[in-house]
Amino acid sequence: MKHIKPYKIFESASTNFPTTREEVIEVCEKYDIRKYTINDDLSIDVNGGVFLRNKKLEYLPLRFNYVSGSFNCSYNRKLRSLKGSPKTVGGHFYCHSNKLKTLEGCPQTVDGFFDCSHNELKTLEGSPQTVGGNFYCGDNELRDLEHFPEVSGNIRIVENTVNLLVYTFIQNANIFMIEDFVDYEIVRNRDTVMLDRLQTFIKDNDLEMPDLEKIKKHYKIIE
Repeated sequence: MKHIKPYKIFESASTNFPTTREEVIEVCEKYDIRKYTINDDLSIDVNGGVFLRNKKLEYLPLRFNYVSGSFNCSYNRKLRSLKGSPKTVGGHFYCHSNKLKTLEGCPQTVDGFFDCSHNELKTLEGSPQTVGGNFYCGDNELRDLEHFPEVSGNIRIVENTVNLLVYTFIQNANIFMIEDFVDYEIVRNRDTVMLDRLQTFIKDNDLEMPDLEKIKKHYKIIE
């Protein structure tokens, strides 16, 4: 009788994924993943949603390729990597309330909401290329807007240091204004604000000047 590796190999500190179709099936059964197709590379396509919320995961247990519904891996307090996430999600993607320091590995296309709030992100590098709904990245450690995705809905970035600079426009901002903010090179090295560039950006976009006294508590300001 062929022995199948126990589940713990997929839930340990290793990012190894199943190496046989039998192991893929076993993991899908454990996490109640249904209506799936196993691809030649042992990634899976799912016709529906994937619910991995609050499963005490440190790493995702499978390599996903396409998920037609929503993908939820939130509230895994030790989850530090999105390696294995689907490339495309037809619904929402939830990875909030984890220990993520990077978005590398996350989907490149999310048709619905994207929620990476309540993590330990210092950068949005690796974020999706496009988000069809709202983008939530509040309660992280972001100090600039580099690598921001193209977002069709609203943006929530509260409880990040960079919000001190962008709160006057960010919630309903279009991608062009965010690109302008980055192009003006207002923030340098994530710790320095170029005041003349900030003032020019604010003037050019007819915005309210943010509170400099609050900004000085978190950034060096070069006048």
